[in-house]
Amino acid sequence: MHSRRRYVSVALAAVVLLLGAAATAGVCVSLTSKERRSAAQAMDRQVDLAQAAVSGEVQRYLDTIDTVAGALGSHDVLTPDAFERATARVPGENLAGATAVVFVVPAATAGVAAVQQQWRSAGAGDLTLRPAPGVAEHYFAVYGRQLDGREPAAGGADFAEVPAVADVLREARSLGGAAVSDAAVLTRDAGLPATERRRSLNLASPVLGRGGSLRGFVLLGLRGEDFFGGAIGEVLQRRVTATLWAAQEGGGLLPMATVHPTAPPSDALRRSRDLGIAQRHWRLDLAADPRELPGAYTDRPLLAGAAGAVLSVLLAALVYLLSSRRAKALEAVQEATRELRAAEREARDQAALQQAILTSVGEGVTVVGEDGRVLLHNPAARALLGTAEDAEHLEDWPAHYGAYLPDRVTPFPPGRLPMVRALRGAAVDREEMVIRNPAHPDGILVSVGARPLDRSGGGPRGAVAVLHDITELRRYETELAQFAAVVAHDLKSPLTAVHGFAAVAADALAADPPRPETAAAALVRVRQGATRMRAIIDDLLAYTTARDAPLNVAEVDLRQLVDAVVAERTAPRPAAYLSPAVPDAQPPAPSVWIGPLPTVRADAGLLRLVVDNLVGNAIKYTPPGRAPHVEITAEVSAGGVRLEVSDRGIGIPDEEKARVFESFHRASPVEYGGTGLGLAICRRIVERHGGVVAVEDNPGGGTRFSVLLPPEPPAAATRLPEDDWRRLQGPPVPAAAQAAARANHNAK
Repeated sequence: MHSRRRYVSVALAAVVLLLGAAATAGVCVSLTSKERRSAAQAMDRQVDLAQAAVSGEVQRYLDTIDTVAGALGSHDVLTPDAFERATARVPGENLAGATAVVFVVPAATAGVAAVQQQWRSAGAGDLTLRPAPGVAEHYFAVYGRQLDGREPAAGGADFAEVPAVADVLREARSLGGAAVSDAAVLTRDAGLPATERRRSLNLASPVLGRGGSLRGFVLLGLRGEDFFGGAIGEVLQRRVTATLWAAQEGGGLLPMATVHPTAPPSDALRRSRDLGIAQRHWRLDLAADPRELPGAYTDRPLLAGAAGAVLSVLLAALVYLLSSRRAKALEAVQEATRELRAAEREARDQAALQQAILTSVGEGVTVVGEDGRVLLHNPAARALLGTAEDAEHLEDWPAHYGAYLPDRVTPFPPGRLPMVRALRGAAVDREEMVIRNPAHPDGILVSVGARPLDRSGGGPRGAVAVLHDITELRRYETELAQFAAVVAHDLKSPLTAVHGFAAVAADALAADPPRPETAAAALVRVRQGATRMRAIIDDLLAYTTARDAPLNVAEVDLRQLVDAVVAERTAPRPAAYLSPAVPDAQPPAPSVWIGPLPTVRADAGLLRLVVDNLVGNAIKYTPPGRAPHVEITAEVSAGGVRLEVSDRGIGIPDEEKARVFESFHRASPVEYGGTGLGLAICRRIVERHGGVVAVEDNPGGGTRFSVLLPPEPPAAATRLPEDDWRRLQGPPVPAAAQAAARANHNAK
């Protein structure tokens, strides 16, 4: 009998041991699978970070040379001192890999001597141009600043003999803006041994003088390895190997640089991402040992296996003892009780930790039970929902919390609530709703994701939802969409005209015999299109300046400022600047009456933008064939200076007056053109000065704009706060109005 009981005890212990081993193996497999998914997610994040870093750095470099080109183009005579001043801040921009910034001028072979004399006269000293043989157009280096500590190269070198540099200069001229070259060996490294040469890039931007004439180029050389290392060296993990491939001359991709070079194992995670940067195709390759990624591979499976094995052995031993000897069973029960108490304490600690995490996390988390009642709201969720009281049931959510569809009018249907759909077993991502209640009177836009929840232990099913406030994100997206729409729409028309009339000019010159009169007329149209594009770009730059430029407040003689603007606005325009409605004749000369004007405290440059836009609009929005008449007056009071600009133009309908100061709004875009930014610029500048701009009808016809400037602008006014999301979204537009607007646009 004793032997039989012993065999039974051993059998029971063996069964318990096998079951424990199976459970432990399942847990280890589950943990290992989860860690593999974590490694893949970590690698994807590394790719996203690297792409964002490279794209951002390239754009920053392009913005830098565009800024230098703009500064150089503002000088009538570009002297060495002017070049030094314009490029003085470049070394401080922390441009990793930058070797030198050079001012390059184009010249035909027949004009080399004249160009050399021109720049010697400008202060280039004994500049000697060394034209490359066998080329029709030369690109000579005139001024340069070294950025890599080397001795500056002598001026006069001809970049026409360097295909990569000549190509990017021609592309920059064609684009009218910054361009990036193919990957090649940097000119300064051509004399180094092959093992020391580095793949490099060249960035170029045209330098335009007054009237848009090409005066030269700004050329920036980059060592690819230093640039790439500086761009993502601090972003990627040290064990992640990244290789940047850039387009090369003749097609295909060329490895430009590698960061954190290692020999990845056979099971390495690999990612590849195509990048489109400045009209060039690049590719980013990443590889990493998954065991080196943070949070990807840990000791948890090993620890879980060890713990499971230990527990299985303990349980088997406990079963053996319980079935063999009562005394030992009682002792084992007591030991197990102590272990259970320790596990209970650990469970309580884990529960407290989870509660602390939910309390601290910035995202709103909501948990509902199977019956739709709220089980948990963390503080962030209560702040987003705007009330501490819970709704009785999910069907009461729209009314209780003030939940609406993104149109901000229609209550959110209860059946579409993410928690309701998650209770049905569906996974919901990025469902948007507006929460508007006393805590959020203007309403906030919330993105909600929800998942079904099956609590362990056989408990009832439920759902968990995560809420994220995307009001600011949507505001930026809306403004970006408006900006892209305006640029795409307004640049397309003049570009089409430039392309079409350029083709007409080419055909006229290629005809037998040539038709120079037709070509000349077509070139006038080309200049008109280019002028319109430049005006659009100037408006966009002024719109950014009005928001970001710091205020330089000083005493401004309003009379001198207005006289200068009026003189410029009333001067006869060359043919390329004439309105498309009057292509062959000057429009009627405007008459401007200016009353006594005082001195004000303001930023002279920004205030000039205000006056120029108001006077320009007064002249522009006059019926064709009628001479514009403008009156400019000012009144001084205790509240400041009120400047008024009145015209006898077409006027502004009452329903449009409330919107004329909005960005990109145009009351008459077809007849008079424009970007719709002029009055938005005025409003930004005036509000930054602490003032107010308004519009009303002018007695007798036309419009009167008034600008009230305080005696002293606010001392802290350096940037105007962005419009809130509701202003950008605007009120809901009825379906009938939307259909009418689309029909009107198609008709135009």
